[in-house]
Amino acid sequence: MLKVTIDDISIAVPAGTTILQAARMIGENVPPAMCYYSKLEGSGGKCRTCLVKVSKGSEKDPRPMPKLVASCRTTVMDGMEVKSITSDRVQDARAGVVEMLLINHPLDCPICDQAGECDLQDLSYE
Repeated sequence: MLKVTIDDISIAVPAGTTILQAARMIGENVPPAMCYYSKLEGSGGKCRTCLVKVSKGSEKDPRPMPKLVASCRTTVMDGMEVKSITSDRVQDARAGVVEMLLINHPLDCPICDQAGECDLQDLSYE
């Protein structure tokens, strides 16, 4: 089992677990994920709404990752420390990603196929 700390909450997870899956196991402050579907192998990493900051890589190599990473595609390393909602840089990056996604997305729900149950619209309100 590998130990990861996400926003100051620690959890032990099996090898091969992604940061997003670990955050969902904790159940609090889960990064948003628009394109990740757990039952579909290889999904995720395209919308970039689940960006997180890895402030400590692992026990063996404690250097932080140089840029924000997609939590749905990044696997946990033992001793990893992740910032999701406790980082202003992450919050700003997610807001920018959502703004970019909304450029070509109609927010007029009556004409949308989702009929008001749109994850992107919910994310934009957040």
